[in-house]
Amino acid sequence: MITIGVGGNSLPFGEIFSRCLTLGADNGSGRPCRDYYEDPKRGVETLDERLSRIQDEYITMLADVHEKAPNAKVITVGYPSLLPAEAGACGYTDPTETFTIAPGDIPWLRDMEERLNQTIRNLTNFFGDRYVDTYASSQGHDACQPGEEKWMEGFCGTVAPESNWPAGQCAGLGPEHRQTFFHPNTQGHTAIAQHVERVIRLALLER
Repeated sequence: MITIGVGGNSLPFGEIFSRCLTLGADNGSGRPCRDYYEDPKRGVETLDERLSRIQDEYITMLADVHEKAPNAKVITVGYPSLLPAEAGACGYTDPTETFTIAPGDIPWLRDMEERLNQTIRNLTNFFGDRYVDTYASSQGHDACQPGEEKWMEGFCGTVAPESNWPAGQCAGLGPEHRQTFFHPNTQGHTAIAQHVERVIRLALLER
């Protein structure tokens, strides 16, 4: 049994979200992050180019996995919803989150994640493997939701003071705020684990 959760660091999420936070802080109107990545004059890798590259890398990776473990049941795990369908749900310049992504860029970032998940799903199906959809069930539990409703922490998430997450730019918000940078919290990890467990159990029933 092999579970695989990769692809986000190949975009990479970190670079794109950092750029969006910086550009949004400088210009909260319009779609500064999308414009940056889709402007051919800048010479940066566009979203289409990144997804095409990831598709090639994912094909190579799955082919290698099947070659090295031909009898294994392979399960790939998609990414949960990071941002809301309604851009207004995010508190732009909220001091407790240092959330500075321009509202106009949120639909573009959601589309980016949805396309990445679809790429992973399509290739998983092509190889005859199983895909775990964590995106659909996490709608309404993104980083912009309040308190216990969110499964994802934003840039400066609330965590236990003894956490290993670095304080960095979040140090001024209090000891419970760390640079969680759009990662699942306890509720998110629990929900994802439940999805993965169900698919594993189904796979184990197969002969």
